[in-house]
Amino acid sequence: MNLEELHAQITRRIAALDFERIWPGFSPLRFALYDRQRCFFDGRYIEKTDEFCANTSIVYCGEQIAIWMVEEQTDVSVLTAKMIHEMFHGYQSIQAWDCWPNELEALYRYEYSAENLSLKLRENELLLDLLQGFDREKLRELLAHRKLRSLRFPYEFSYESKVEEIEGCANYVEWQALQQLDPGKAAQWTEQLRGRIMKPEKLFPIRISCYDTGALLIHALRCAGRYSFASSGRPLIASLLGELQPSDGCFPGGETRLREAKEAVAAYRAETESIIRAALDRNEILLQGPLELTGVNVYNARCLHGFLTSTYFLAYRAGTEDKMLSGNFVIRMQDRETIETVYRWA
Repeated sequence: MNLEELHAQITRRIAALDFERIWPGFSPLRFALYDRQRCFFDGRYIEKTDEFCANTSIVYCGEQIAIWMVEEQTDVSVLTAKMIHEMFHGYQSIQAWDCWPNELEALYRYEYSAENLSLKLRENELLLDLLQGFDREKLRELLAHRKLRSLRFPYEFSYESKVEEIEGCANYVEWQALQQLDPGKAAQWTEQLRGRIMKPEKLFPIRISCYDTGALLIHALRCAGRYSFASSGRPLIASLLGELQPSDGCFPGGETRLREAKEAVAAYRAETESIIRAALDRNEILLQGPLELTGVNVYNARCLHGFLTSTYFLAYRAGTEDKMLSGNFVIRMQDRETIETVYRWA
């Protein structure tokens, strides 16, 4: 893959976008592309340091930039929209959004409740209806269910709302950018979302599903004239519930949704147990603690029985030295901050 040529193609597409239509006040950041050996930024190849990890926004030489790891051939318009997603995370940092979730805490504290998730499935159904066309009564029901979940499952709802605020907004921006870049690809993006959002198994890990629900919530609230694009007043999505009366938790097909959610929770737990058991049986030990855990790939990390999983990387501190390990891992934790043993997850 020619990173320099790809960088130029993305730059041309970004220059053609109307960013005020995407998100008022948001403008593009500079960006870097990298692969396993090289990194291209600012018109030249630069040294690839440990800062270039995953797809995100980082501070590089005092400047907030977006970065993307090029692993395979991707449609350039789709990749451009994804790069704008990462640029928006940089914008959130620059604007000092104060609604970032504590991801490592959530790995331990978030409880997968079938009741909570069955209500989310009803909300997702309503979000898809609102995508078809705005309906004030359906929006009212949606918000009433969210109000109920905020009261019954306060920690879980708070975490979901923060992810919807951070990742949902970035996903919304990606969606709006793709609509300008390639309407056909944007239509495919929307259909893929439709295919995910009503499947109970797609609620796991919960963080991933919040990308979709956050984007659809912004769309629904924007259609209702109830969404502010100002950076102040965050977190916005949760605060909109205000004094709204909660629902009673009943809805058409509720028993079916509850049964599906229970089955999905059990399946997710069994799958996580299988991943941990396979790594322990293989017993390929990469690190022995005690070591301080400083980061995992929170996108799809799991936690069960004192074990964590992480794909692509693991960040830790040995003494005073920060280190990074590349790969997929199962991590036996001594406590919430201390690594005992790291196993390779094939």
